[in-house]
Amino acid sequence: MDFTTNIAYNISDDEFEDLSNLLASRLNGNEIISFARGTDGGKDGRRIGFSRDIKKWKTAGSKFIIQAKHTENPIASCSDNKFHGNKTSIISGEIEKIKQLKAKNELEYYVLFTNRKYTGNADSTIRKDISSNAKVDIDNVEIIGIETINQLLSLDSNKDLVVRFNLNNQHIPFEFSDEEIKEVIVAFKTQLPKISKDIEKEVNSLKYDYTHIDKDKKNEKNELSKEYYQNEILGRSLVEFDKIEQFLNNPVNEALKDSYFDTAHELNQIISIKRDNFNAFEELFIHIYKLVCNGSAVLKGSKRHVTTFLHYMYIECLIGKK
Repeated sequence: MDFTTNIAYNISDDEFEDLSNLLASRLNGNEIISFARGTDGGKDGRRIGFSRDIKKWKTAGSKFIIQAKHTENPIASCSDNKFHGNKTSIISGEIEKIKQLKAKNELEYYVLFTNRKYTGNADSTIRKDISSNAKVDIDNVEIIGIETINQLLSLDSNKDLVVRFNLNNQHIPFEFSDEEIKEVIVAFKTQLPKISKDIEKEVNSLKYDYTHIDKDKKNEKNELSKEYYQNEILGRSLVEFDKIEQFLNNPVNEALKDSYFDTAHELNQIISIKRDNFNAFEELFIHIYKLVCNGSAVLKGSKRHVTTFLHYMYIECLIGKK
């Protein structure tokens, strides 16, 4: 079972710390660390390092240090710079703490639980970084990400923790009329061949409008990166904006147009409430895209248009701060 979203939204930092401590107390040293999909060269998992010396770590007592790092962002990753990769990252802060404990002979094993995604590449890089900088045996360092937490919580032996922390009650952070927007997108794809304006002329006009200073201010207010705006919105979606406008203004699509604006209104309200759970605004685009597309057979061959419609809503100031 996937508890990712519920752990992000429905439990506090303190509760995640309690959950992590309880899970740590139930490790037997032979667990498999699971990884998220990534450019890890086919590395899907590995046996926990403690399995090499189970008797020793089971008697490590107070030298077995456990840390918990909770995030309210369900798509956050251990590969994010905020977590690892610069001097102000979470891991950099942890390394300094580990050094101090190691100097006092108060640490032998270090386990960090996080509800972030954890890839095989991140595993190799982060554990080596901690080991080399804090002088701790790499086999005594473990990062347990959301994939392994989901795996542990799915065990019958941990069902009591699922109940204790109300993890069965799945929370959906974005409850909006996704069926309506799916209908709009499918209709748009169907009518697309019939839309025949001079696209190049319109794109040049749109490009002038959308690179105007007011869009720079909008992006700054919404914390949308310049790179994403240039590459994804202007570079990829812009060529479709004129087609969307024609589609929505076609009298035969009046009902679909109403659905489109209803969905945009709902999304904007949800984004206003949940904005602090995400870092850059592009993370919201990705999250909403996944909510709409995952498991949807009706959108087969049309999924790319979901992102385009979201970008169009943003440019038209229907979602995000104006």
